[in-house]
Amino acid sequence: MPETAQVHIDVALTNVSVGYANAAFIAEQIAPPVPVRKQSGKYFIYDAAREAFRQTSDQRAPGAEANEIGFDISSDSYYCEDHALEAVIPDEERENADPAIQPDIDHTEFLSEKIALNQEIELAALIYGNASITNTTLVGDDQWSDPDSDPIAAVEAQKEAIIEAVQAAPNTLVLPYPVFARVRTHPAIVDKMKYVQLAAGTTAQLAALFDVERVLVPRAIKNTAQPGQTPQIDYVWGKNALLAYVPPRVGLKQAAFTYSFRWALAPGSVNGHVVETWRENRRKADMIRVQKYYDMKLIAPGAAYLWKNAVA
Repeated sequence: MPETAQVHIDVALTNVSVGYANAAFIAEQIAPPVPVRKQSGKYFIYDAAREAFRQTSDQRAPGAEANEIGFDISSDSYYCEDHALEAVIPDEERENADPAIQPDIDHTEFLSEKIALNQEIELAALIYGNASITNTTLVGDDQWSDPDSDPIAAVEAQKEAIIEAVQAAPNTLVLPYPVFARVRTHPAIVDKMKYVQLAAGTTAQLAALFDVERVLVPRAIKNTAQPGQTPQIDYVWGKNALLAYVPPRVGLKQAAFTYSFRWALAPGSVNGHVVETWRENRRKADMIRVQKYYDMKLIAPGAAYLWKNAVA
C-alpha cells in the first residue's frame, strides 16, 4: 500500500496564507485630515487672545460713538512632505508565484502599511514629546493598574482645564491596549458596570462611564529590532493615556488638538495618495511606489491632557 507521501506532493494552498498586519491605527482619528490644494500654505488663527470672551462695556450715550473693539488674526504654516516607499517585483518572482501569492497587491499593501505605521509613530512622538501639552507621570498607587486608583476621577479632574483652554469639552479618550486591558477590569470600573450587560467594559460602555463621545483603543505595534534579528514588538502608543477634544469635522473658526494636512491635489494622486507602477527593462522587473503627502501639526496643545505611564 503506497504511503501518503507517495501519492501527494505538497503544494501551496490558494485560500490560506499567513500574514501580520497592524490593527487599529488611530492617527487620522486624532488628527483629522485637512485636504489642501497646495503642498505648502498658511492657515489663520482667529482671536488667540480670546477677546471674544472678555466683558466689554457696550453702553452708548445718545449722540456718542459706540465702543470700538476688535480682534487679532495670526497665522501658521504647513508643508506636506512626501512620504514614499517602493518595491521591486522581478519577472522571476511574478512567473514563479503560486496562486496564493499576488505580487502587485501584496507589495502595494505592504508599502501602504509601512507608510501608515510611520504616520502613527510620528504622531505619537509628536504628542508624547511636546512639552506644551499638560501631562503628569503616574507612579505607584496613582497608576490605573492599581486597584486603589480612580481612573474616572482622574479623567474628570482634567476636563475643566481643557474647556477653559479651547472652550470645548473633551470628547475623545485614547487608551492604548495595555491601558484599556487594565482599565476595563479595574475594580472601580467593574463596580459601576455590574448593573450593565457585561462586567468588562466595551469601548462604548467606557465612553459612557468617562462621559466622552468615544474611547479609542490603538493596537498598532512596531518592531524595534534591527533587520535580521528576532522581532522586538512594542506598542506604538505605549502605556500612556490621552484625553482630547477632536472636532467632529474640519471647518472654519474652530479649535482642534491636531490636524493632518494632506495635499489632496498632488500630481497623480487620489486625495493625496499615489500608487505608481512602471517597468524597469534593464532590471527585468516591475516597480511599485506608494506615496502620501501630509503634515501633522499640533494646533491647540491646550485641547489635550496626557497621562504618562498610566499603568505599570
